[in-house]
Amino acid sequence: MTFQIRKETDFTRIRAMLDLSWSTMILMGVSFLIMGLTGIILPFLIHIWNKGYIWLSIALMLFVFIYMGMFNEDHYKQVRRLVGLPYMKGNKELPAEPPSSPEEVAKVLNKTSVTSLVVVGYVIPAIVLWLMIFKPF
Repeated sequence: MTFQIRKETDFTRIRAMLDLSWSTMILMGVSFLIMGLTGIILPFLIHIWNKGYIWLSIALMLFVFIYMGMFNEDHYKQVRRLVGLPYMKGNKELPAEPPSSPEEVAKVLNKTSVTSLVVVGYVIPAIVLWLMIFKPF
């Protein structure tokens, strides 16, 4: 979504992408919860808490989770507000406001760092996968 939404100028399409992304939040939360629980429970079962790759993997995935949450708070919730969708500030749900100008929305969307999202969303999990497969230390 991040790559496509930056190219969009039509508020209807931007709203649709943001709603689609928002609709997957519960699934993403459940997936991270399951991954986190298995990442904490399995080392107890096979007694590998003394291995460095386990600690590094947990720290990296916590970083991904926190970074993505902060990024969503700073960028996409603001875009939701600017295009006239209901949005949240922290845990408080707020009603839709009148849409802003297309220039203002474009400014916020162009400020989005796609590189950091790719690194955090794809590269770091790939590193964690590598750590889990090869167990280097």
